Amino acid sequence: MTHKISPSQLRAARGLLGWTRAQLADFSGVSEPTIQRIESNLMQARTTTVERLIQAFTEHDLEFVADDGVKRKSDRVVKLEGFEDFKFFMDQVYEAAKQPHSLDGTKPICICNLDNSLFRKHMKDYHAVHVERLKKVDGLKIKSIASEVDKNHVQGASYLTYRYLKELKAVVAPFYVFGDKFALIDFDVPEPPTILMIHSPALARSYRDQFKIMWKNASDKPPT
Repeated sequence: MTHKISPSQLRAARGLLGWTRAQLADFSGVSEPTIQRIESNLMQARTTTVERLIQAFTEHDLEFVADDGVKRKSDRVVKLEGFEDFKFFMDQVYEAAKQPHSLDGTKPICICNLDNSLFRKHMKDYHAVHVERLKKVDGLKIKSIASEVDKNHVQGASYLTYRYLKELKAVVAPFYVFGDKFALIDFDVPEPPTILMIHSPALARSYRDQFKIMWKNASDKPPT
């Protein structure tokens, strides 16, 4: 994804949220001096820096619009394609995993009909990085419904709990629910997969409720 953000937009976005530069630095991982230089138009931010800044604001329901504008956003759909976008998606999942709502069961992370062999294939070495950082999130529990035993389940990934529904494979597209986001993953495309990530509290709540019903009907015993 290619993003642009002007110094005035950056200042306006901080103002809308009431953030200091130090707070934006904490949320984005971009240093406070760098933020100050960008806002003062003393440097041209690199693409990766801009993406980190925009991601921080996106996580807090802001979006950037034409004519140096910024506004609180409603539902937003992002199409992700390519390896870097795939990494960005998993970074979004990881950030959600660290939030209290993912740890106390308020908004648990739910995964449905995912084939881990395809994740390994498309994420490459970043798959191990992602798994290891999730292992370090104390108290994290992710629920996953599969149609069959996942032979590619990573050993030691105690944060994952599986249940099984044989009917899934033919009727349900792979999806994630995390935080206020819902994501459909299409592996039936040229490498790498396409992901539609939708920021919508209402849609995330709806699919999480649907997942709960499926979870109740699923078995904790692997199909034979």
